[in-house]
Amino acid sequence: MSYTVVGMFPTTEEADRASAKLDSAGFGKQDYQISRYSTTGEYTEGSEYDEDEKTSGFWDWLFGDNDNDRKKYSYAGTKSNIITVYTNTADRAEKARDIMNDAGAINVNDFTRDRYAGEEYVSPDNNLTEDERARIITKAKNDLYLTSENRTYNYRNRGMMNDMDSAGNKDDL
Repeated sequence: MSYTVVGMFPTTEEADRASAKLDSAGFGKQDYQISRYSTTGEYTEGSEYDEDEKTSGFWDWLFGDNDNDRKKYSYAGTKSNIITVYTNTADRAEKARDIMNDAGAINVNDFTRDRYAGEEYVSPDNNLTEDERARIITKAKNDLYLTSENRTYNYRNRGMMNDMDSAGNKDDL
């Protein structure tokens, strides 16, 4: 069976630390990919973001019909450096997950809590689970991986920027 392990890191330093630990544990550069993020535009409350086609395809392929996980991971990816490890054994997948968790992989549920408030985002016992940090998914490597070393997201405002009066006219006060 083939495994994909995804870990997200808010800083370049944490991603580099995880990479060094993977190297020390015997994972070769061909076993994992680091994809760093950058953004354009100004983020404001309620902003939307645009993904490139390859990034969007990666999340669709990874999570399939699980729109909840897809949304959370996609959003967290807009502000995270992503390390994707691929391996053919469960033991190595668990080792990679543990390394990334020890190196500071984010809890995606906590990271997206404010954005998706009101949706189911926490574990039933409200404790951190391994699936909420670096996550193992039984998928083989393919051409949809985040192979670009850098990803750029464009933030755009959602909705109108000006207030409207009761008749639907722009309020220019």
